Amino acid sequence: MNGKKSLFYSSLALAISVAANSGMALATAPETATPIQHVIVVIGENVTFDTLFGAYKPAKGQTINNLLSRRIIKADGTPGSNFARALQLEGVNLTDRYNARPPKGAPYATLPQPLRTGILNPSTLQFEGPAPDPRFPADLPNGPFQITKYVPYGSANSATGDPVHRFFQMWQQTAGNNRNHSLFTWVATTAGTGGDNGANGPTPGNAQQGGELMGFFNMSQGDAPIFKQLAQNFALSDNFHQSIMGGTGANFFAIATGDVAVYNNNGVLAAPPANQIENPNPKAGTDNFYTQDGYAGGSYVNCSDAKQPGVRSILRLLTLVNRTSNCEKGAFYLVNNYDTPYNVDGSPKALGADKFVYPPQTVPTIGEALSAKEVSWKWYTAGRDAGDVLNDNLYPYVHAFVDSQVPKDIPEPTRTQIVDAKTYSTTQTVVYNSIGDAHNASSKVVNTPALRDHLKGMETFLNDVSNETLPAVSFVVPKNLDSGHPGYSAPVAYELFIHDLVNKVQAKPALWANTAIIITTDEGGGYFDGGIIQPIDFFGDGPRIPFLVVSPYAKKGHVDHVYHDHASILKFIEHNWGLQPLSARSRDNLPNPVASSNPYLPANQPAIGDLTSLFDFSAK
Repeated sequence: MNGKKSLFYSSLALAISVAANSGMALATAPETATPIQHVIVVIGENVTFDTLFGAYKPAKGQTINNLLSRRIIKADGTPGSNFARALQLEGVNLTDRYNARPPKGAPYATLPQPLRTGILNPSTLQFEGPAPDPRFPADLPNGPFQITKYVPYGSANSATGDPVHRFFQMWQQTAGNNRNHSLFTWVATTAGTGGDNGANGPTPGNAQQGGELMGFFNMSQGDAPIFKQLAQNFALSDNFHQSIMGGTGANFFAIATGDVAVYNNNGVLAAPPANQIENPNPKAGTDNFYTQDGYAGGSYVNCSDAKQPGVRSILRLLTLVNRTSNCEKGAFYLVNNYDTPYNVDGSPKALGADKFVYPPQTVPTIGEALSAKEVSWKWYTAGRDAGDVLNDNLYPYVHAFVDSQVPKDIPEPTRTQIVDAKTYSTTQTVVYNSIGDAHNASSKVVNTPALRDHLKGMETFLNDVSNETLPAVSFVVPKNLDSGHPGYSAPVAYELFIHDLVNKVQAKPALWANTAIIITTDEGGGYFDGGIIQPIDFFGDGPRIPFLVVSPYAKKGHVDHVYHDHASILKFIEHNWGLQPLSARSRDNLPNPVASSNPYLPANQPAIGDLTSLFDFSAK
């Protein structure tokens, strides 16, 4: 059910080859500032740095900032001497206004019971509701807990509940800098994903969230062995951040643009339908359940207007650190998930108040910049190619279900055509990460055939690796069930995907010799993380997320502390191929960090790195 590396049916690989085969750069490679001729950016989903690497022990001589090093946990996963540093508190917000830094109350006696929200049942292919997860005790200590004490890593049942990961919620959890991270649980259990999610969605008093967001995996006890070996043999960052507070759609868009999607009418700024505007002010009679918020409702914000709901509180926090909002007057920015405006075939999707699709964008993309410089590129989103769908393990299950639903009296070959078409479209919907296909939001890319031809699927990527015809810059988005997203996937699925990809690249010595594989996620998924955040503007930064550079030129076993976020990937590409920043407002304009007494915060804030600190180009 999870592609060729099924989460439910495949066994966990225990090792990964780290041989650095030498080879000559391809003769057709464009001129670069470093020996790197090929960058492959792989983007999984929804896990913070502490969730995945919280118990990682680096090599001798390296330091790291994680749950284990801060003694919040012990190597065996039990509470450490500083466990109270991650203590979760009740919040207090007894007003009718959103507060991005709510007052704090008493600690929880124990964590709320973890829930099964969003877990995909592999037998019924249905998502489960927010029932308590009986695999976890109802009296977990108030702080981080090891998931795999209760749910074995890589088991057929390894999926866990999906924490809330939305914009205004994440601002409250971190207050913009994460210097105090005691409200992660309270925000989740009071606001949830908002009330605009249909009849079965969160309601006041039942936010459909529990303590699942405080879970972590334990590399010191054998969890995530492939990620651990990659960190030991290549370069790891413990200071890489999601660009935007909140979820998948906004962060994938930022990876492609260094910017935020905006509501417009044929390229002209406009106001969205009223029901699509965020209102995080608490509903009457509730402490923190937002008035208008959810995946089928509020998701836009005009952050240039302090009178708009939720805006003033965030602007005040930015003023305290002398930051500007980067909000254009009259612009309504999309800070949460709506679908991209085009179908895979390039046809436009319907827009409207009841269509949670954002309009075509004119924001400059990295793809356009690369094409203008005649640097080859592709954005590979699994599910775009027919082979991604037809060869997926889910396909026969869907085919059997569809076949049982289509009336038997329809004459052939019409009936078979109907069954096949419906099976294909249904499977593609499950496999394809639509909101992760960020260039599919660009009116210029989609409506220019020469640009749209750069949008491909996973079958094409694997063929390009096999044939050694990989472009200079590749972005790779796995199938949904391979992404690591909690609920319908798990880190083991993303690990297996990475294992296969790295091995295929390393099997081509001439390609591997000048390649950098960048491995990260779109965002932290709402999980707890203790890393400090640098406020950049109204939109973020957000919490830390995993980040690895796998390359013959990566510093072996190095843990990098330079401050980076998603725009750092753009900065490295631009540095390597001589490109300019994408626009006057995109994040790739920020300077590289200047070291300060705190290795995790630049002296010249706001600043983000260009990834070069993870490489050693003198070694080859």
